[in-house]
Amino acid sequence: MNLYWQRAVCCVVFLLAQAVAPMASGADNNAAAPQSDPQKGTVEPDRSGAAPAVSASAPAAQPGGPQVTEQKFEAWTLQCSSDKSMKPPCQITYRLTSADQKQVFMVISMARSAENKVGMQMALPLGFSIQSGVKIGFGGKYSTTAKVSRCTTQGCLVEGLCPPGMLDALMKEKSGKVSIRMMQGNTAELPISLGGFNAAYRAMIENNG
Repeated sequence: MNLYWQRAVCCVVFLLAQAVAPMASGADNNAAAPQSDPQKGTVEPDRSGAAPAVSASAPAAQPGGPQVTEQKFEAWTLQCSSDKSMKPPCQITYRLTSADQKQVFMVISMARSAENKVGMQMALPLGFSIQSGVKIGFGGKYSTTAKVSRCTTQGCLVEGLCPPGMLDALMKEKSGKVSIRMMQGNTAELPISLGGFNAAYRAMIENNG
């Protein structure tokens, strides 16, 4: 699956830049498939450490190129490209940043294809144990562990098709979290606000036609 990478400037940030068509055909489908028998016990975080982050710069629009419009829905953002050849043209994103917005800790992007398949890409900073996987939980009932698909010089990616159970949890719950085991041995928990998710998801479907 390829969600829209526009460019990353010293940070794990991606915006709408290329079509998500490969997602619909199932490319990288196994990369983000949940691992079997995920642990559902509570992870005890070590409050002395946190996920690393890097300085973020906002991507600049390419002169004469397709423009990306954004619409905020509380914690989630709808991003649509003016390039009519992109199918689908829109995605929704969630960014976990520092209070001053200069550091990016996590970016989640989701897009829905014409075949009604929902692709998800999660960008995480470097410095955690990829062998331990990425634990994703929403509310008190849904929990799974996903494998890291690949890492770049900017960070690591979890990508693939969103399982039906996860999408249901995203629709029903108010919050979630991503837990990663840091190289120092402590666990970092990255919160996910689901405020505005339903409205953003509906707007994405309407704009994608």
